[in-house]
Amino acid sequence: MKKLVLLIMIIFSILNSQCSNLKKSTANGCKENIEFKDAFILNINKVENYTLQKEFNKKEFNDGIEFLSKYCHVSEEELMNYANEYTNSTVFYKDKEGWLKWYNENKCRNIQFK
Repeated sequence: MKKLVLLIMIIFSILNSQCSNLKKSTANGCKENIEFKDAFILNINKVENYTLQKEFNKKEFNDGIEFLSKYCHVSEEELMNYANEYTNSTVFYKDKEGWLKWYNENKCRNIQFK
């Protein structure tokens, strides 16, 4: 019985903590554009799927690179090859890390589409 009460108290504490974090992000004026977030993540996925050969849609890849390059760094020197694609997955993962970092640093600025 004591374990059950302790477990309930821990769960309540975690939920309360998460709710207060949500209130803080709203209270601090964070205006995240959810439409932009969805489009940004979708375009990362397009590039990733093509790069890792999960999908072979070159147009989707090009659209993803074009979209991402409007907002953050894309290793264009790596893409300037005969196939116009990432030939090194390490470079792709470094770019992806940079894209996600850029998004997290800017998400509360109500990012608009260019």
